[in-house]
Amino acid sequence: MPHAIEVPAETVSKWQEIVDMLAEVMCVPSALIMRVRPPEIEVFVSSRSPGNPYVAAECARLDTGLYCETVMKTRAPLQVPDALRAPEWAANPDIAVGMISYMGVPIHWPDGESFGTICVLDRKHSAYNDMFLRLLTLCRDILEADLAMLMTLSRQLEQREAKIQRLVDADIIGIFLWEVETQVIVEANDAFLRIVGYERADLRARTLRWTQLTPPEWLERDLRERLPILKRTGRLQPFEKEYLRKDGSRVPVLMGVARIEDGGHEAVAFMLDLTERKAAEAEARDNERRYREVQAALAHANRVTTMGQLAASIGHEMKQPIGACATNAEAGLRWLNAPTPDLDEARAAFERIRRDARRGTEILDHIRSLFRKAPLDMAALQINDAIREVISLTRAEAMKHGVAMQAVLAPDLPAVHGDRVQVQQAVLNLVVNAIEAMRAMPDGARRLTVSTAWDGTTETTGAVHITVRDSGPGIAPAQRERLFEPFATTKSTGMGMGLSICNAIAQAHGGTLCLCEPGQDDAGGGAAFRLTLPARRDQPWPAACGQGSV
Repeated sequence: MPHAIEVPAETVSKWQEIVDMLAEVMCVPSALIMRVRPPEIEVFVSSRSPGNPYVAAECARLDTGLYCETVMKTRAPLQVPDALRAPEWAANPDIAVGMISYMGVPIHWPDGESFGTICVLDRKHSAYNDMFLRLLTLCRDILEADLAMLMTLSRQLEQREAKIQRLVDADIIGIFLWEVETQVIVEANDAFLRIVGYERADLRARTLRWTQLTPPEWLERDLRERLPILKRTGRLQPFEKEYLRKDGSRVPVLMGVARIEDGGHEAVAFMLDLTERKAAEAEARDNERRYREVQAALAHANRVTTMGQLAASIGHEMKQPIGACATNAEAGLRWLNAPTPDLDEARAAFERIRRDARRGTEILDHIRSLFRKAPLDMAALQINDAIREVISLTRAEAMKHGVAMQAVLAPDLPAVHGDRVQVQQAVLNLVVNAIEAMRAMPDGARRLTVSTAWDGTTETTGAVHITVRDSGPGIAPAQRERLFEPFATTKSTGMGMGLSICNAIAQAHGGTLCLCEPGQDDAGGGAAFRLTLPARRDQPWPAACGQGSV
């Protein structure tokens, strides 16, 4: 059965030039390319030469004694110098139009299937020489090369169409065809209909438009932005939107759209149902929220526990301003009750009372903030000020355990972006851990240093380091790997949450918490934890930031 592959117009134009050239070179009225279409044979291309009686698209029945029919049956060239002198051609229909001489060769598809013939015909006796036969054969070879290319392209197209059809039939994604001007959906696969909840009968009625499936808040952008881009470029970048199902519910989808051909009237849309992904994302967000709530609750419990451990230290810290207030009150009363009241001295005593009362209020506010369970309050934070408050709360605890505590705070540090309570909690945990770690150390060998430093690695990035170093026994190598994991502890009575919470606080601030490697800081044993927080870029940086000094 002859192939039904269509020959494109540009190839037909090329073939037209070939037959025109043959007619001119051989001085014949007719040069033809014939294509067999059983039960007929068609004049596929006819030369535009004077006196040519054959017209393109003209057909004749087979089994009528045509020259070309013999060529196709024998699959060999045929030369007829004068049909009037050969009785076997007496019934040939070509003689009726005066064509008594003929030369033709068969044309085949690459698989051997017959396409037709290429031939020349004349009204007079003509014994076509070998040169003309070679020329005709060369032209035939050009035609067969074109047919080979067409068959290759056709097979590739069939393979692509088969892949597309498998994709459509697989129902993995929704696919629909729609008219660009009317937005009417003209065809769709079952996956699309299932996603939007419509039936194939709705599709056949040609009343289903993607515009009616689009919620108003999405439709405005589709018509204003996306549709003009599609008409101009022929395709759209993948985008997310929502469609309305037939029952009124909504379905989130990922869309890809392209015109079927440049300037074509139809477009194809590919649609992936995102319902499960969106549900998974919502669940992940909910899990993250619950995790943050649990983390906040653990951090709050850790602060309360730590503050309980520091009760004596806090009491000592509060005792100072309260005692000072009482002393200054007695002094003020004595100056007022004197035979000659000294108002200046009394006023000075009352000013000291106000100062000490304010100091006591600040301590209480700070303690209350550590006990309060509140969300993150990110703001510009001066690290040195925050650390001084932590040291004041822990100084008495350190003295009780014979720990010599000192602060080495770098001047003029830029602010960091952080929550004051959480950063102080991290430092507080590290300080309390250090004090407890040195309990077994001999008297006079318990030293704790809290230091800050600036690290301006480049002109555009910088960080503030907070290092808490003790002179205790240090961290065993086997414990270093799991040091920041929840419930990992180096203490027999510890819960293993302190360092984990400190690490979580550091990460929430875009920073890091690490155990300094031996030799990275000052020698002398013990353990050193470094909390690193990025500096705010909108705050003044030290002049040395370009050199990356610490």
